[in-house]
Amino acid sequence: MTNLVIYGDKFENGFEDHSWVTHNATNRSPIHSGVYSINVSSATNWQGLYFYHTNFNSAPYESITFWANGEKGGQQIQVQGLLDGKTPADETYSRVDLTTNWQEVTVSLDELDVVGKTNFNGFWIQETPDGPDSPFDIDDVQLNLKTPPPVVAPPAKTPAKSDVSPMGTNPNERIVFWIIGALGVIICLLSCLVMLFWRRGMSDTRAARATPVLAVPNENTAMASPEDWKQRALTAEAMAGKQGQILREKMMPELTEFAKQSLVQGLYAQRNVLLETQQQAQQALVEMEARLAKLHLPWQERVRAYEKRVAELEEEVRTQGEEVRELTRATLALVRKKLEDERELGRISTRFN
Repeated sequence: MTNLVIYGDKFENGFEDHSWVTHNATNRSPIHSGVYSINVSSATNWQGLYFYHTNFNSAPYESITFWANGEKGGQQIQVQGLLDGKTPADETYSRVDLTTNWQEVTVSLDELDVVGKTNFNGFWIQETPDGPDSPFDIDDVQLNLKTPPPVVAPPAKTPAKSDVSPMGTNPNERIVFWIIGALGVIICLLSCLVMLFWRRGMSDTRAARATPVLAVPNENTAMASPEDWKQRALTAEAMAGKQGQILREKMMPELTEFAKQSLVQGLYAQRNVLLETQQQAQQALVEMEARLAKLHLPWQERVRAYEKRVAELEEEVRTQGEEVRELTRATLALVRKKLEDERELGRISTRFN
């Protein structure tokens, strides 16, 4: 939404020339910009320019800006806002001393006591008797929009059952499931590795039991007895078990650290996804607010527009693919909040008008 132009090279956006002073609205020199300016050749007895518009709501605007040129300088002009064709009070005006060069003049609607009024219908620019009666020029007149407040994300809420997607289809849930799956694979690999070494130790033990070893007899030794072979097999089995235990003690801390790092990276990725989704939803709401403000709709029409958008987003949540459904939910939450704000603004406006 842009500022509302009142006079550029002509009266625009529903404003009309209801002035009661000698003037030329197609003056070619001097001009501030464009092709024409408004020249007032003489203004006596509080004569002035009247920028008239049928009654409308001034709520979106905060000030009037125009450029003025005193030509010879020294004049004093006075700006007064109008409600239903009348000034709110005699003392609600703003006065400016003109110079010989173009100068920008900004007058707040609050100073003129016409801010947030539904029966605002224009303003006057008059020359006061406190300065010389000499020509002056006006150009590039406009109403300035209020500075919009920063968009604040609504607090997170627990989704209703109808808003919860099937397990595993939500992008954030898929990240968690991926982490759990990775941990499961790590545990399976560790178990297989331990089992492999255990079976290898058992094979060596059985081989030691089954293979006879012939001792070379001499006068000091005799053939080993069966008890000796049994003892050797038990010793080999104990050594294999000890080797497996050492392997587990060395590998387990490294695998645990790997699993921890995988979990942290997954949670970080999930946080980035949520932040990006929230930012995209806020941008979508800002663009919608800008389009509605550009149309200058009354609050009832804005409420209907937000209600329509809420219905559209609810339908999209039901029909869209999961890759964009999370963004749609975030946008829907922001639009619902904005709808409630507009309804409250309407109730307040109705109460005071």
